[in-house]
Amino acid sequence: MEDESLNLIELVPESNLACWLAELYGKKVEILKRETLRHRDLSFVERLHIKDGFPKSVIYKLVLPPFDIEHELHQRVLVPSITNFAQLYLTAHYGKMTAMLMEDLGEHSLLSESEINYAQTVGRDLAKMHRGYSYRIDDLLPVDILPHILPIDYEQYALRLAKELSDWQLISQAESKALVDLAGLVASKLAGEPISLVHGDLYAENLIIRHNRLYIIDWSHFAFIGVPLMDLGTLTIDHVKNGHFAEKRAQVIEAYCDESGRDAKEVLEQLPYAAALSRLIFLSWLVERKSRGITGTTVGPVEILIAKVTNELCQLLKNLS
Repeated sequence: MEDESLNLIELVPESNLACWLAELYGKKVEILKRETLRHRDLSFVERLHIKDGFPKSVIYKLVLPPFDIEHELHQRVLVPSITNFAQLYLTAHYGKMTAMLMEDLGEHSLLSESEINYAQTVGRDLAKMHRGYSYRIDDLLPVDILPHILPIDYEQYALRLAKELSDWQLISQAESKALVDLAGLVASKLAGEPISLVHGDLYAENLIIRHNRLYIIDWSHFAFIGVPLMDLGTLTIDHVKNGHFAEKRAQVIEAYCDESGRDAKEVLEQLPYAAALSRLIFLSWLVERKSRGITGTTVGPVEILIAKVTNELCQLLKNLS
């Protein structure tokens, strides 16, 4: 959990929640049990168990901007025939906060899974999702809620980050140059990649198995229009959010390539650059947090994490050059 002093979320009055639940269920309902799943500075998530309700439980989210994009993604972008995701039942507003009541998909994430059949399912479904949204790209591009982060933009994207970090005196001139150089290198390697909807935070902890079906959750501020290979790069790196599922990296990639008709060797060559893009975008999130005056995260102070990620990106430039 983050430092309590960072919590900008103030819980809405219980009367408001009761009204939203009554609207959802069509009657006044009683909450039997509440489980806090997350309480951070910009979001609050609970599982609500409802007496004699159907569904028996729902996920209750309170979010502040920019995480309020989630309800718009569900309403205007996500297509059930392309992606399995948690159904959004109801959206309401309280001050600057957006409240959402969503389908409860349970807790069986792939964070602790390493079975081959799950890896194959993930690879296939991810490739299908990327292909499906690539066919809709002409519809998605005009949707103004989604940023466009294309290879042609990477250097300017990195320049803006480097300038802010330099203005705060958090990086050296050499590090600033390295960030831009890395962005240019990644752009040159990913320039020929297809464009689609990118989840942007696709780790194993955001993949849920329910009734043998795969669901992708937590569509939020990180989603964008860009190179979808970044999702595969994020999902297959050795990262705490991928847990034991990272052990099945090869099977995920093989299934992804089989479904998408891509050459596995070519994809393996591209993945380090896609993973570097993922870390660069994560750095931009840290920059945004600092610009909002938020100095802490779930893993430590923002400035320390900025230094760590910057060093990681500089090392990536040396490894990839």
